[in-house]
Amino acid sequence: MRLVEEQKITRGVPGFAERVAQESGQPIEACYQCGKCTAGCPLASAMDLKPNQVIRAVQLGLKDMVLDCDAVWHCSGCETCFSRCPRNIDMSRVNKALSRLCLNEGRKPRDPAVATFHKAFLESMGRWGRAHEVEVLSLTKLREASQRLKDIGLGAALFEKGRLGLLPSWVRRSREVRRILADNAARAAEEAND
Repeated sequence: MRLVEEQKITRGVPGFAERVAQESGQPIEACYQCGKCTAGCPLASAMDLKPNQVIRAVQLGLKDMVLDCDAVWHCSGCETCFSRCPRNIDMSRVNKALSRLCLNEGRKPRDPAVATFHKAFLESMGRWGRAHEVEVLSLTKLREASQRLKDIGLGAALFEKGRLGLLPSWVRRSREVRRILADNAARAAEEAND
């Protein structure tokens, strides 16, 4: 397969779609580009490639395009895409598989704070059953030097208006969320070792 982009022809990498399908356990080839994943994604507006575009690029074998995009790192794993997909493709699993491929090949997001934020978000989810905004932001700011004083005025304004709580809210089934995240982490570690 080849793609013409800005007078440059890009050739697909044979076997890339099959590899992603195997790593993610998702039927990549089943996607017929209805766009429901993108329509429901709460983070699609922040992505350089929308969820359906990521799937299509994978189908075409456009490995560099997919592994160099930031969309893989922006996925929160909320599974809204999965709940809307008529072909039962869980895009969050596809993105997790793609981020593992990125890391295995030494590729990182263009903005290092994105990976730091992603890790802090998942840690907070595992601890509280939902993301505690203050914790996620604090962990990101502490771990990423370029982010330490960024947005401090916005944070203060949100706190003043009662939009940021110092304590996390209670989640009824937080143990179940922790178990799901632990299962996903164990599966990812197992797949990385294979």
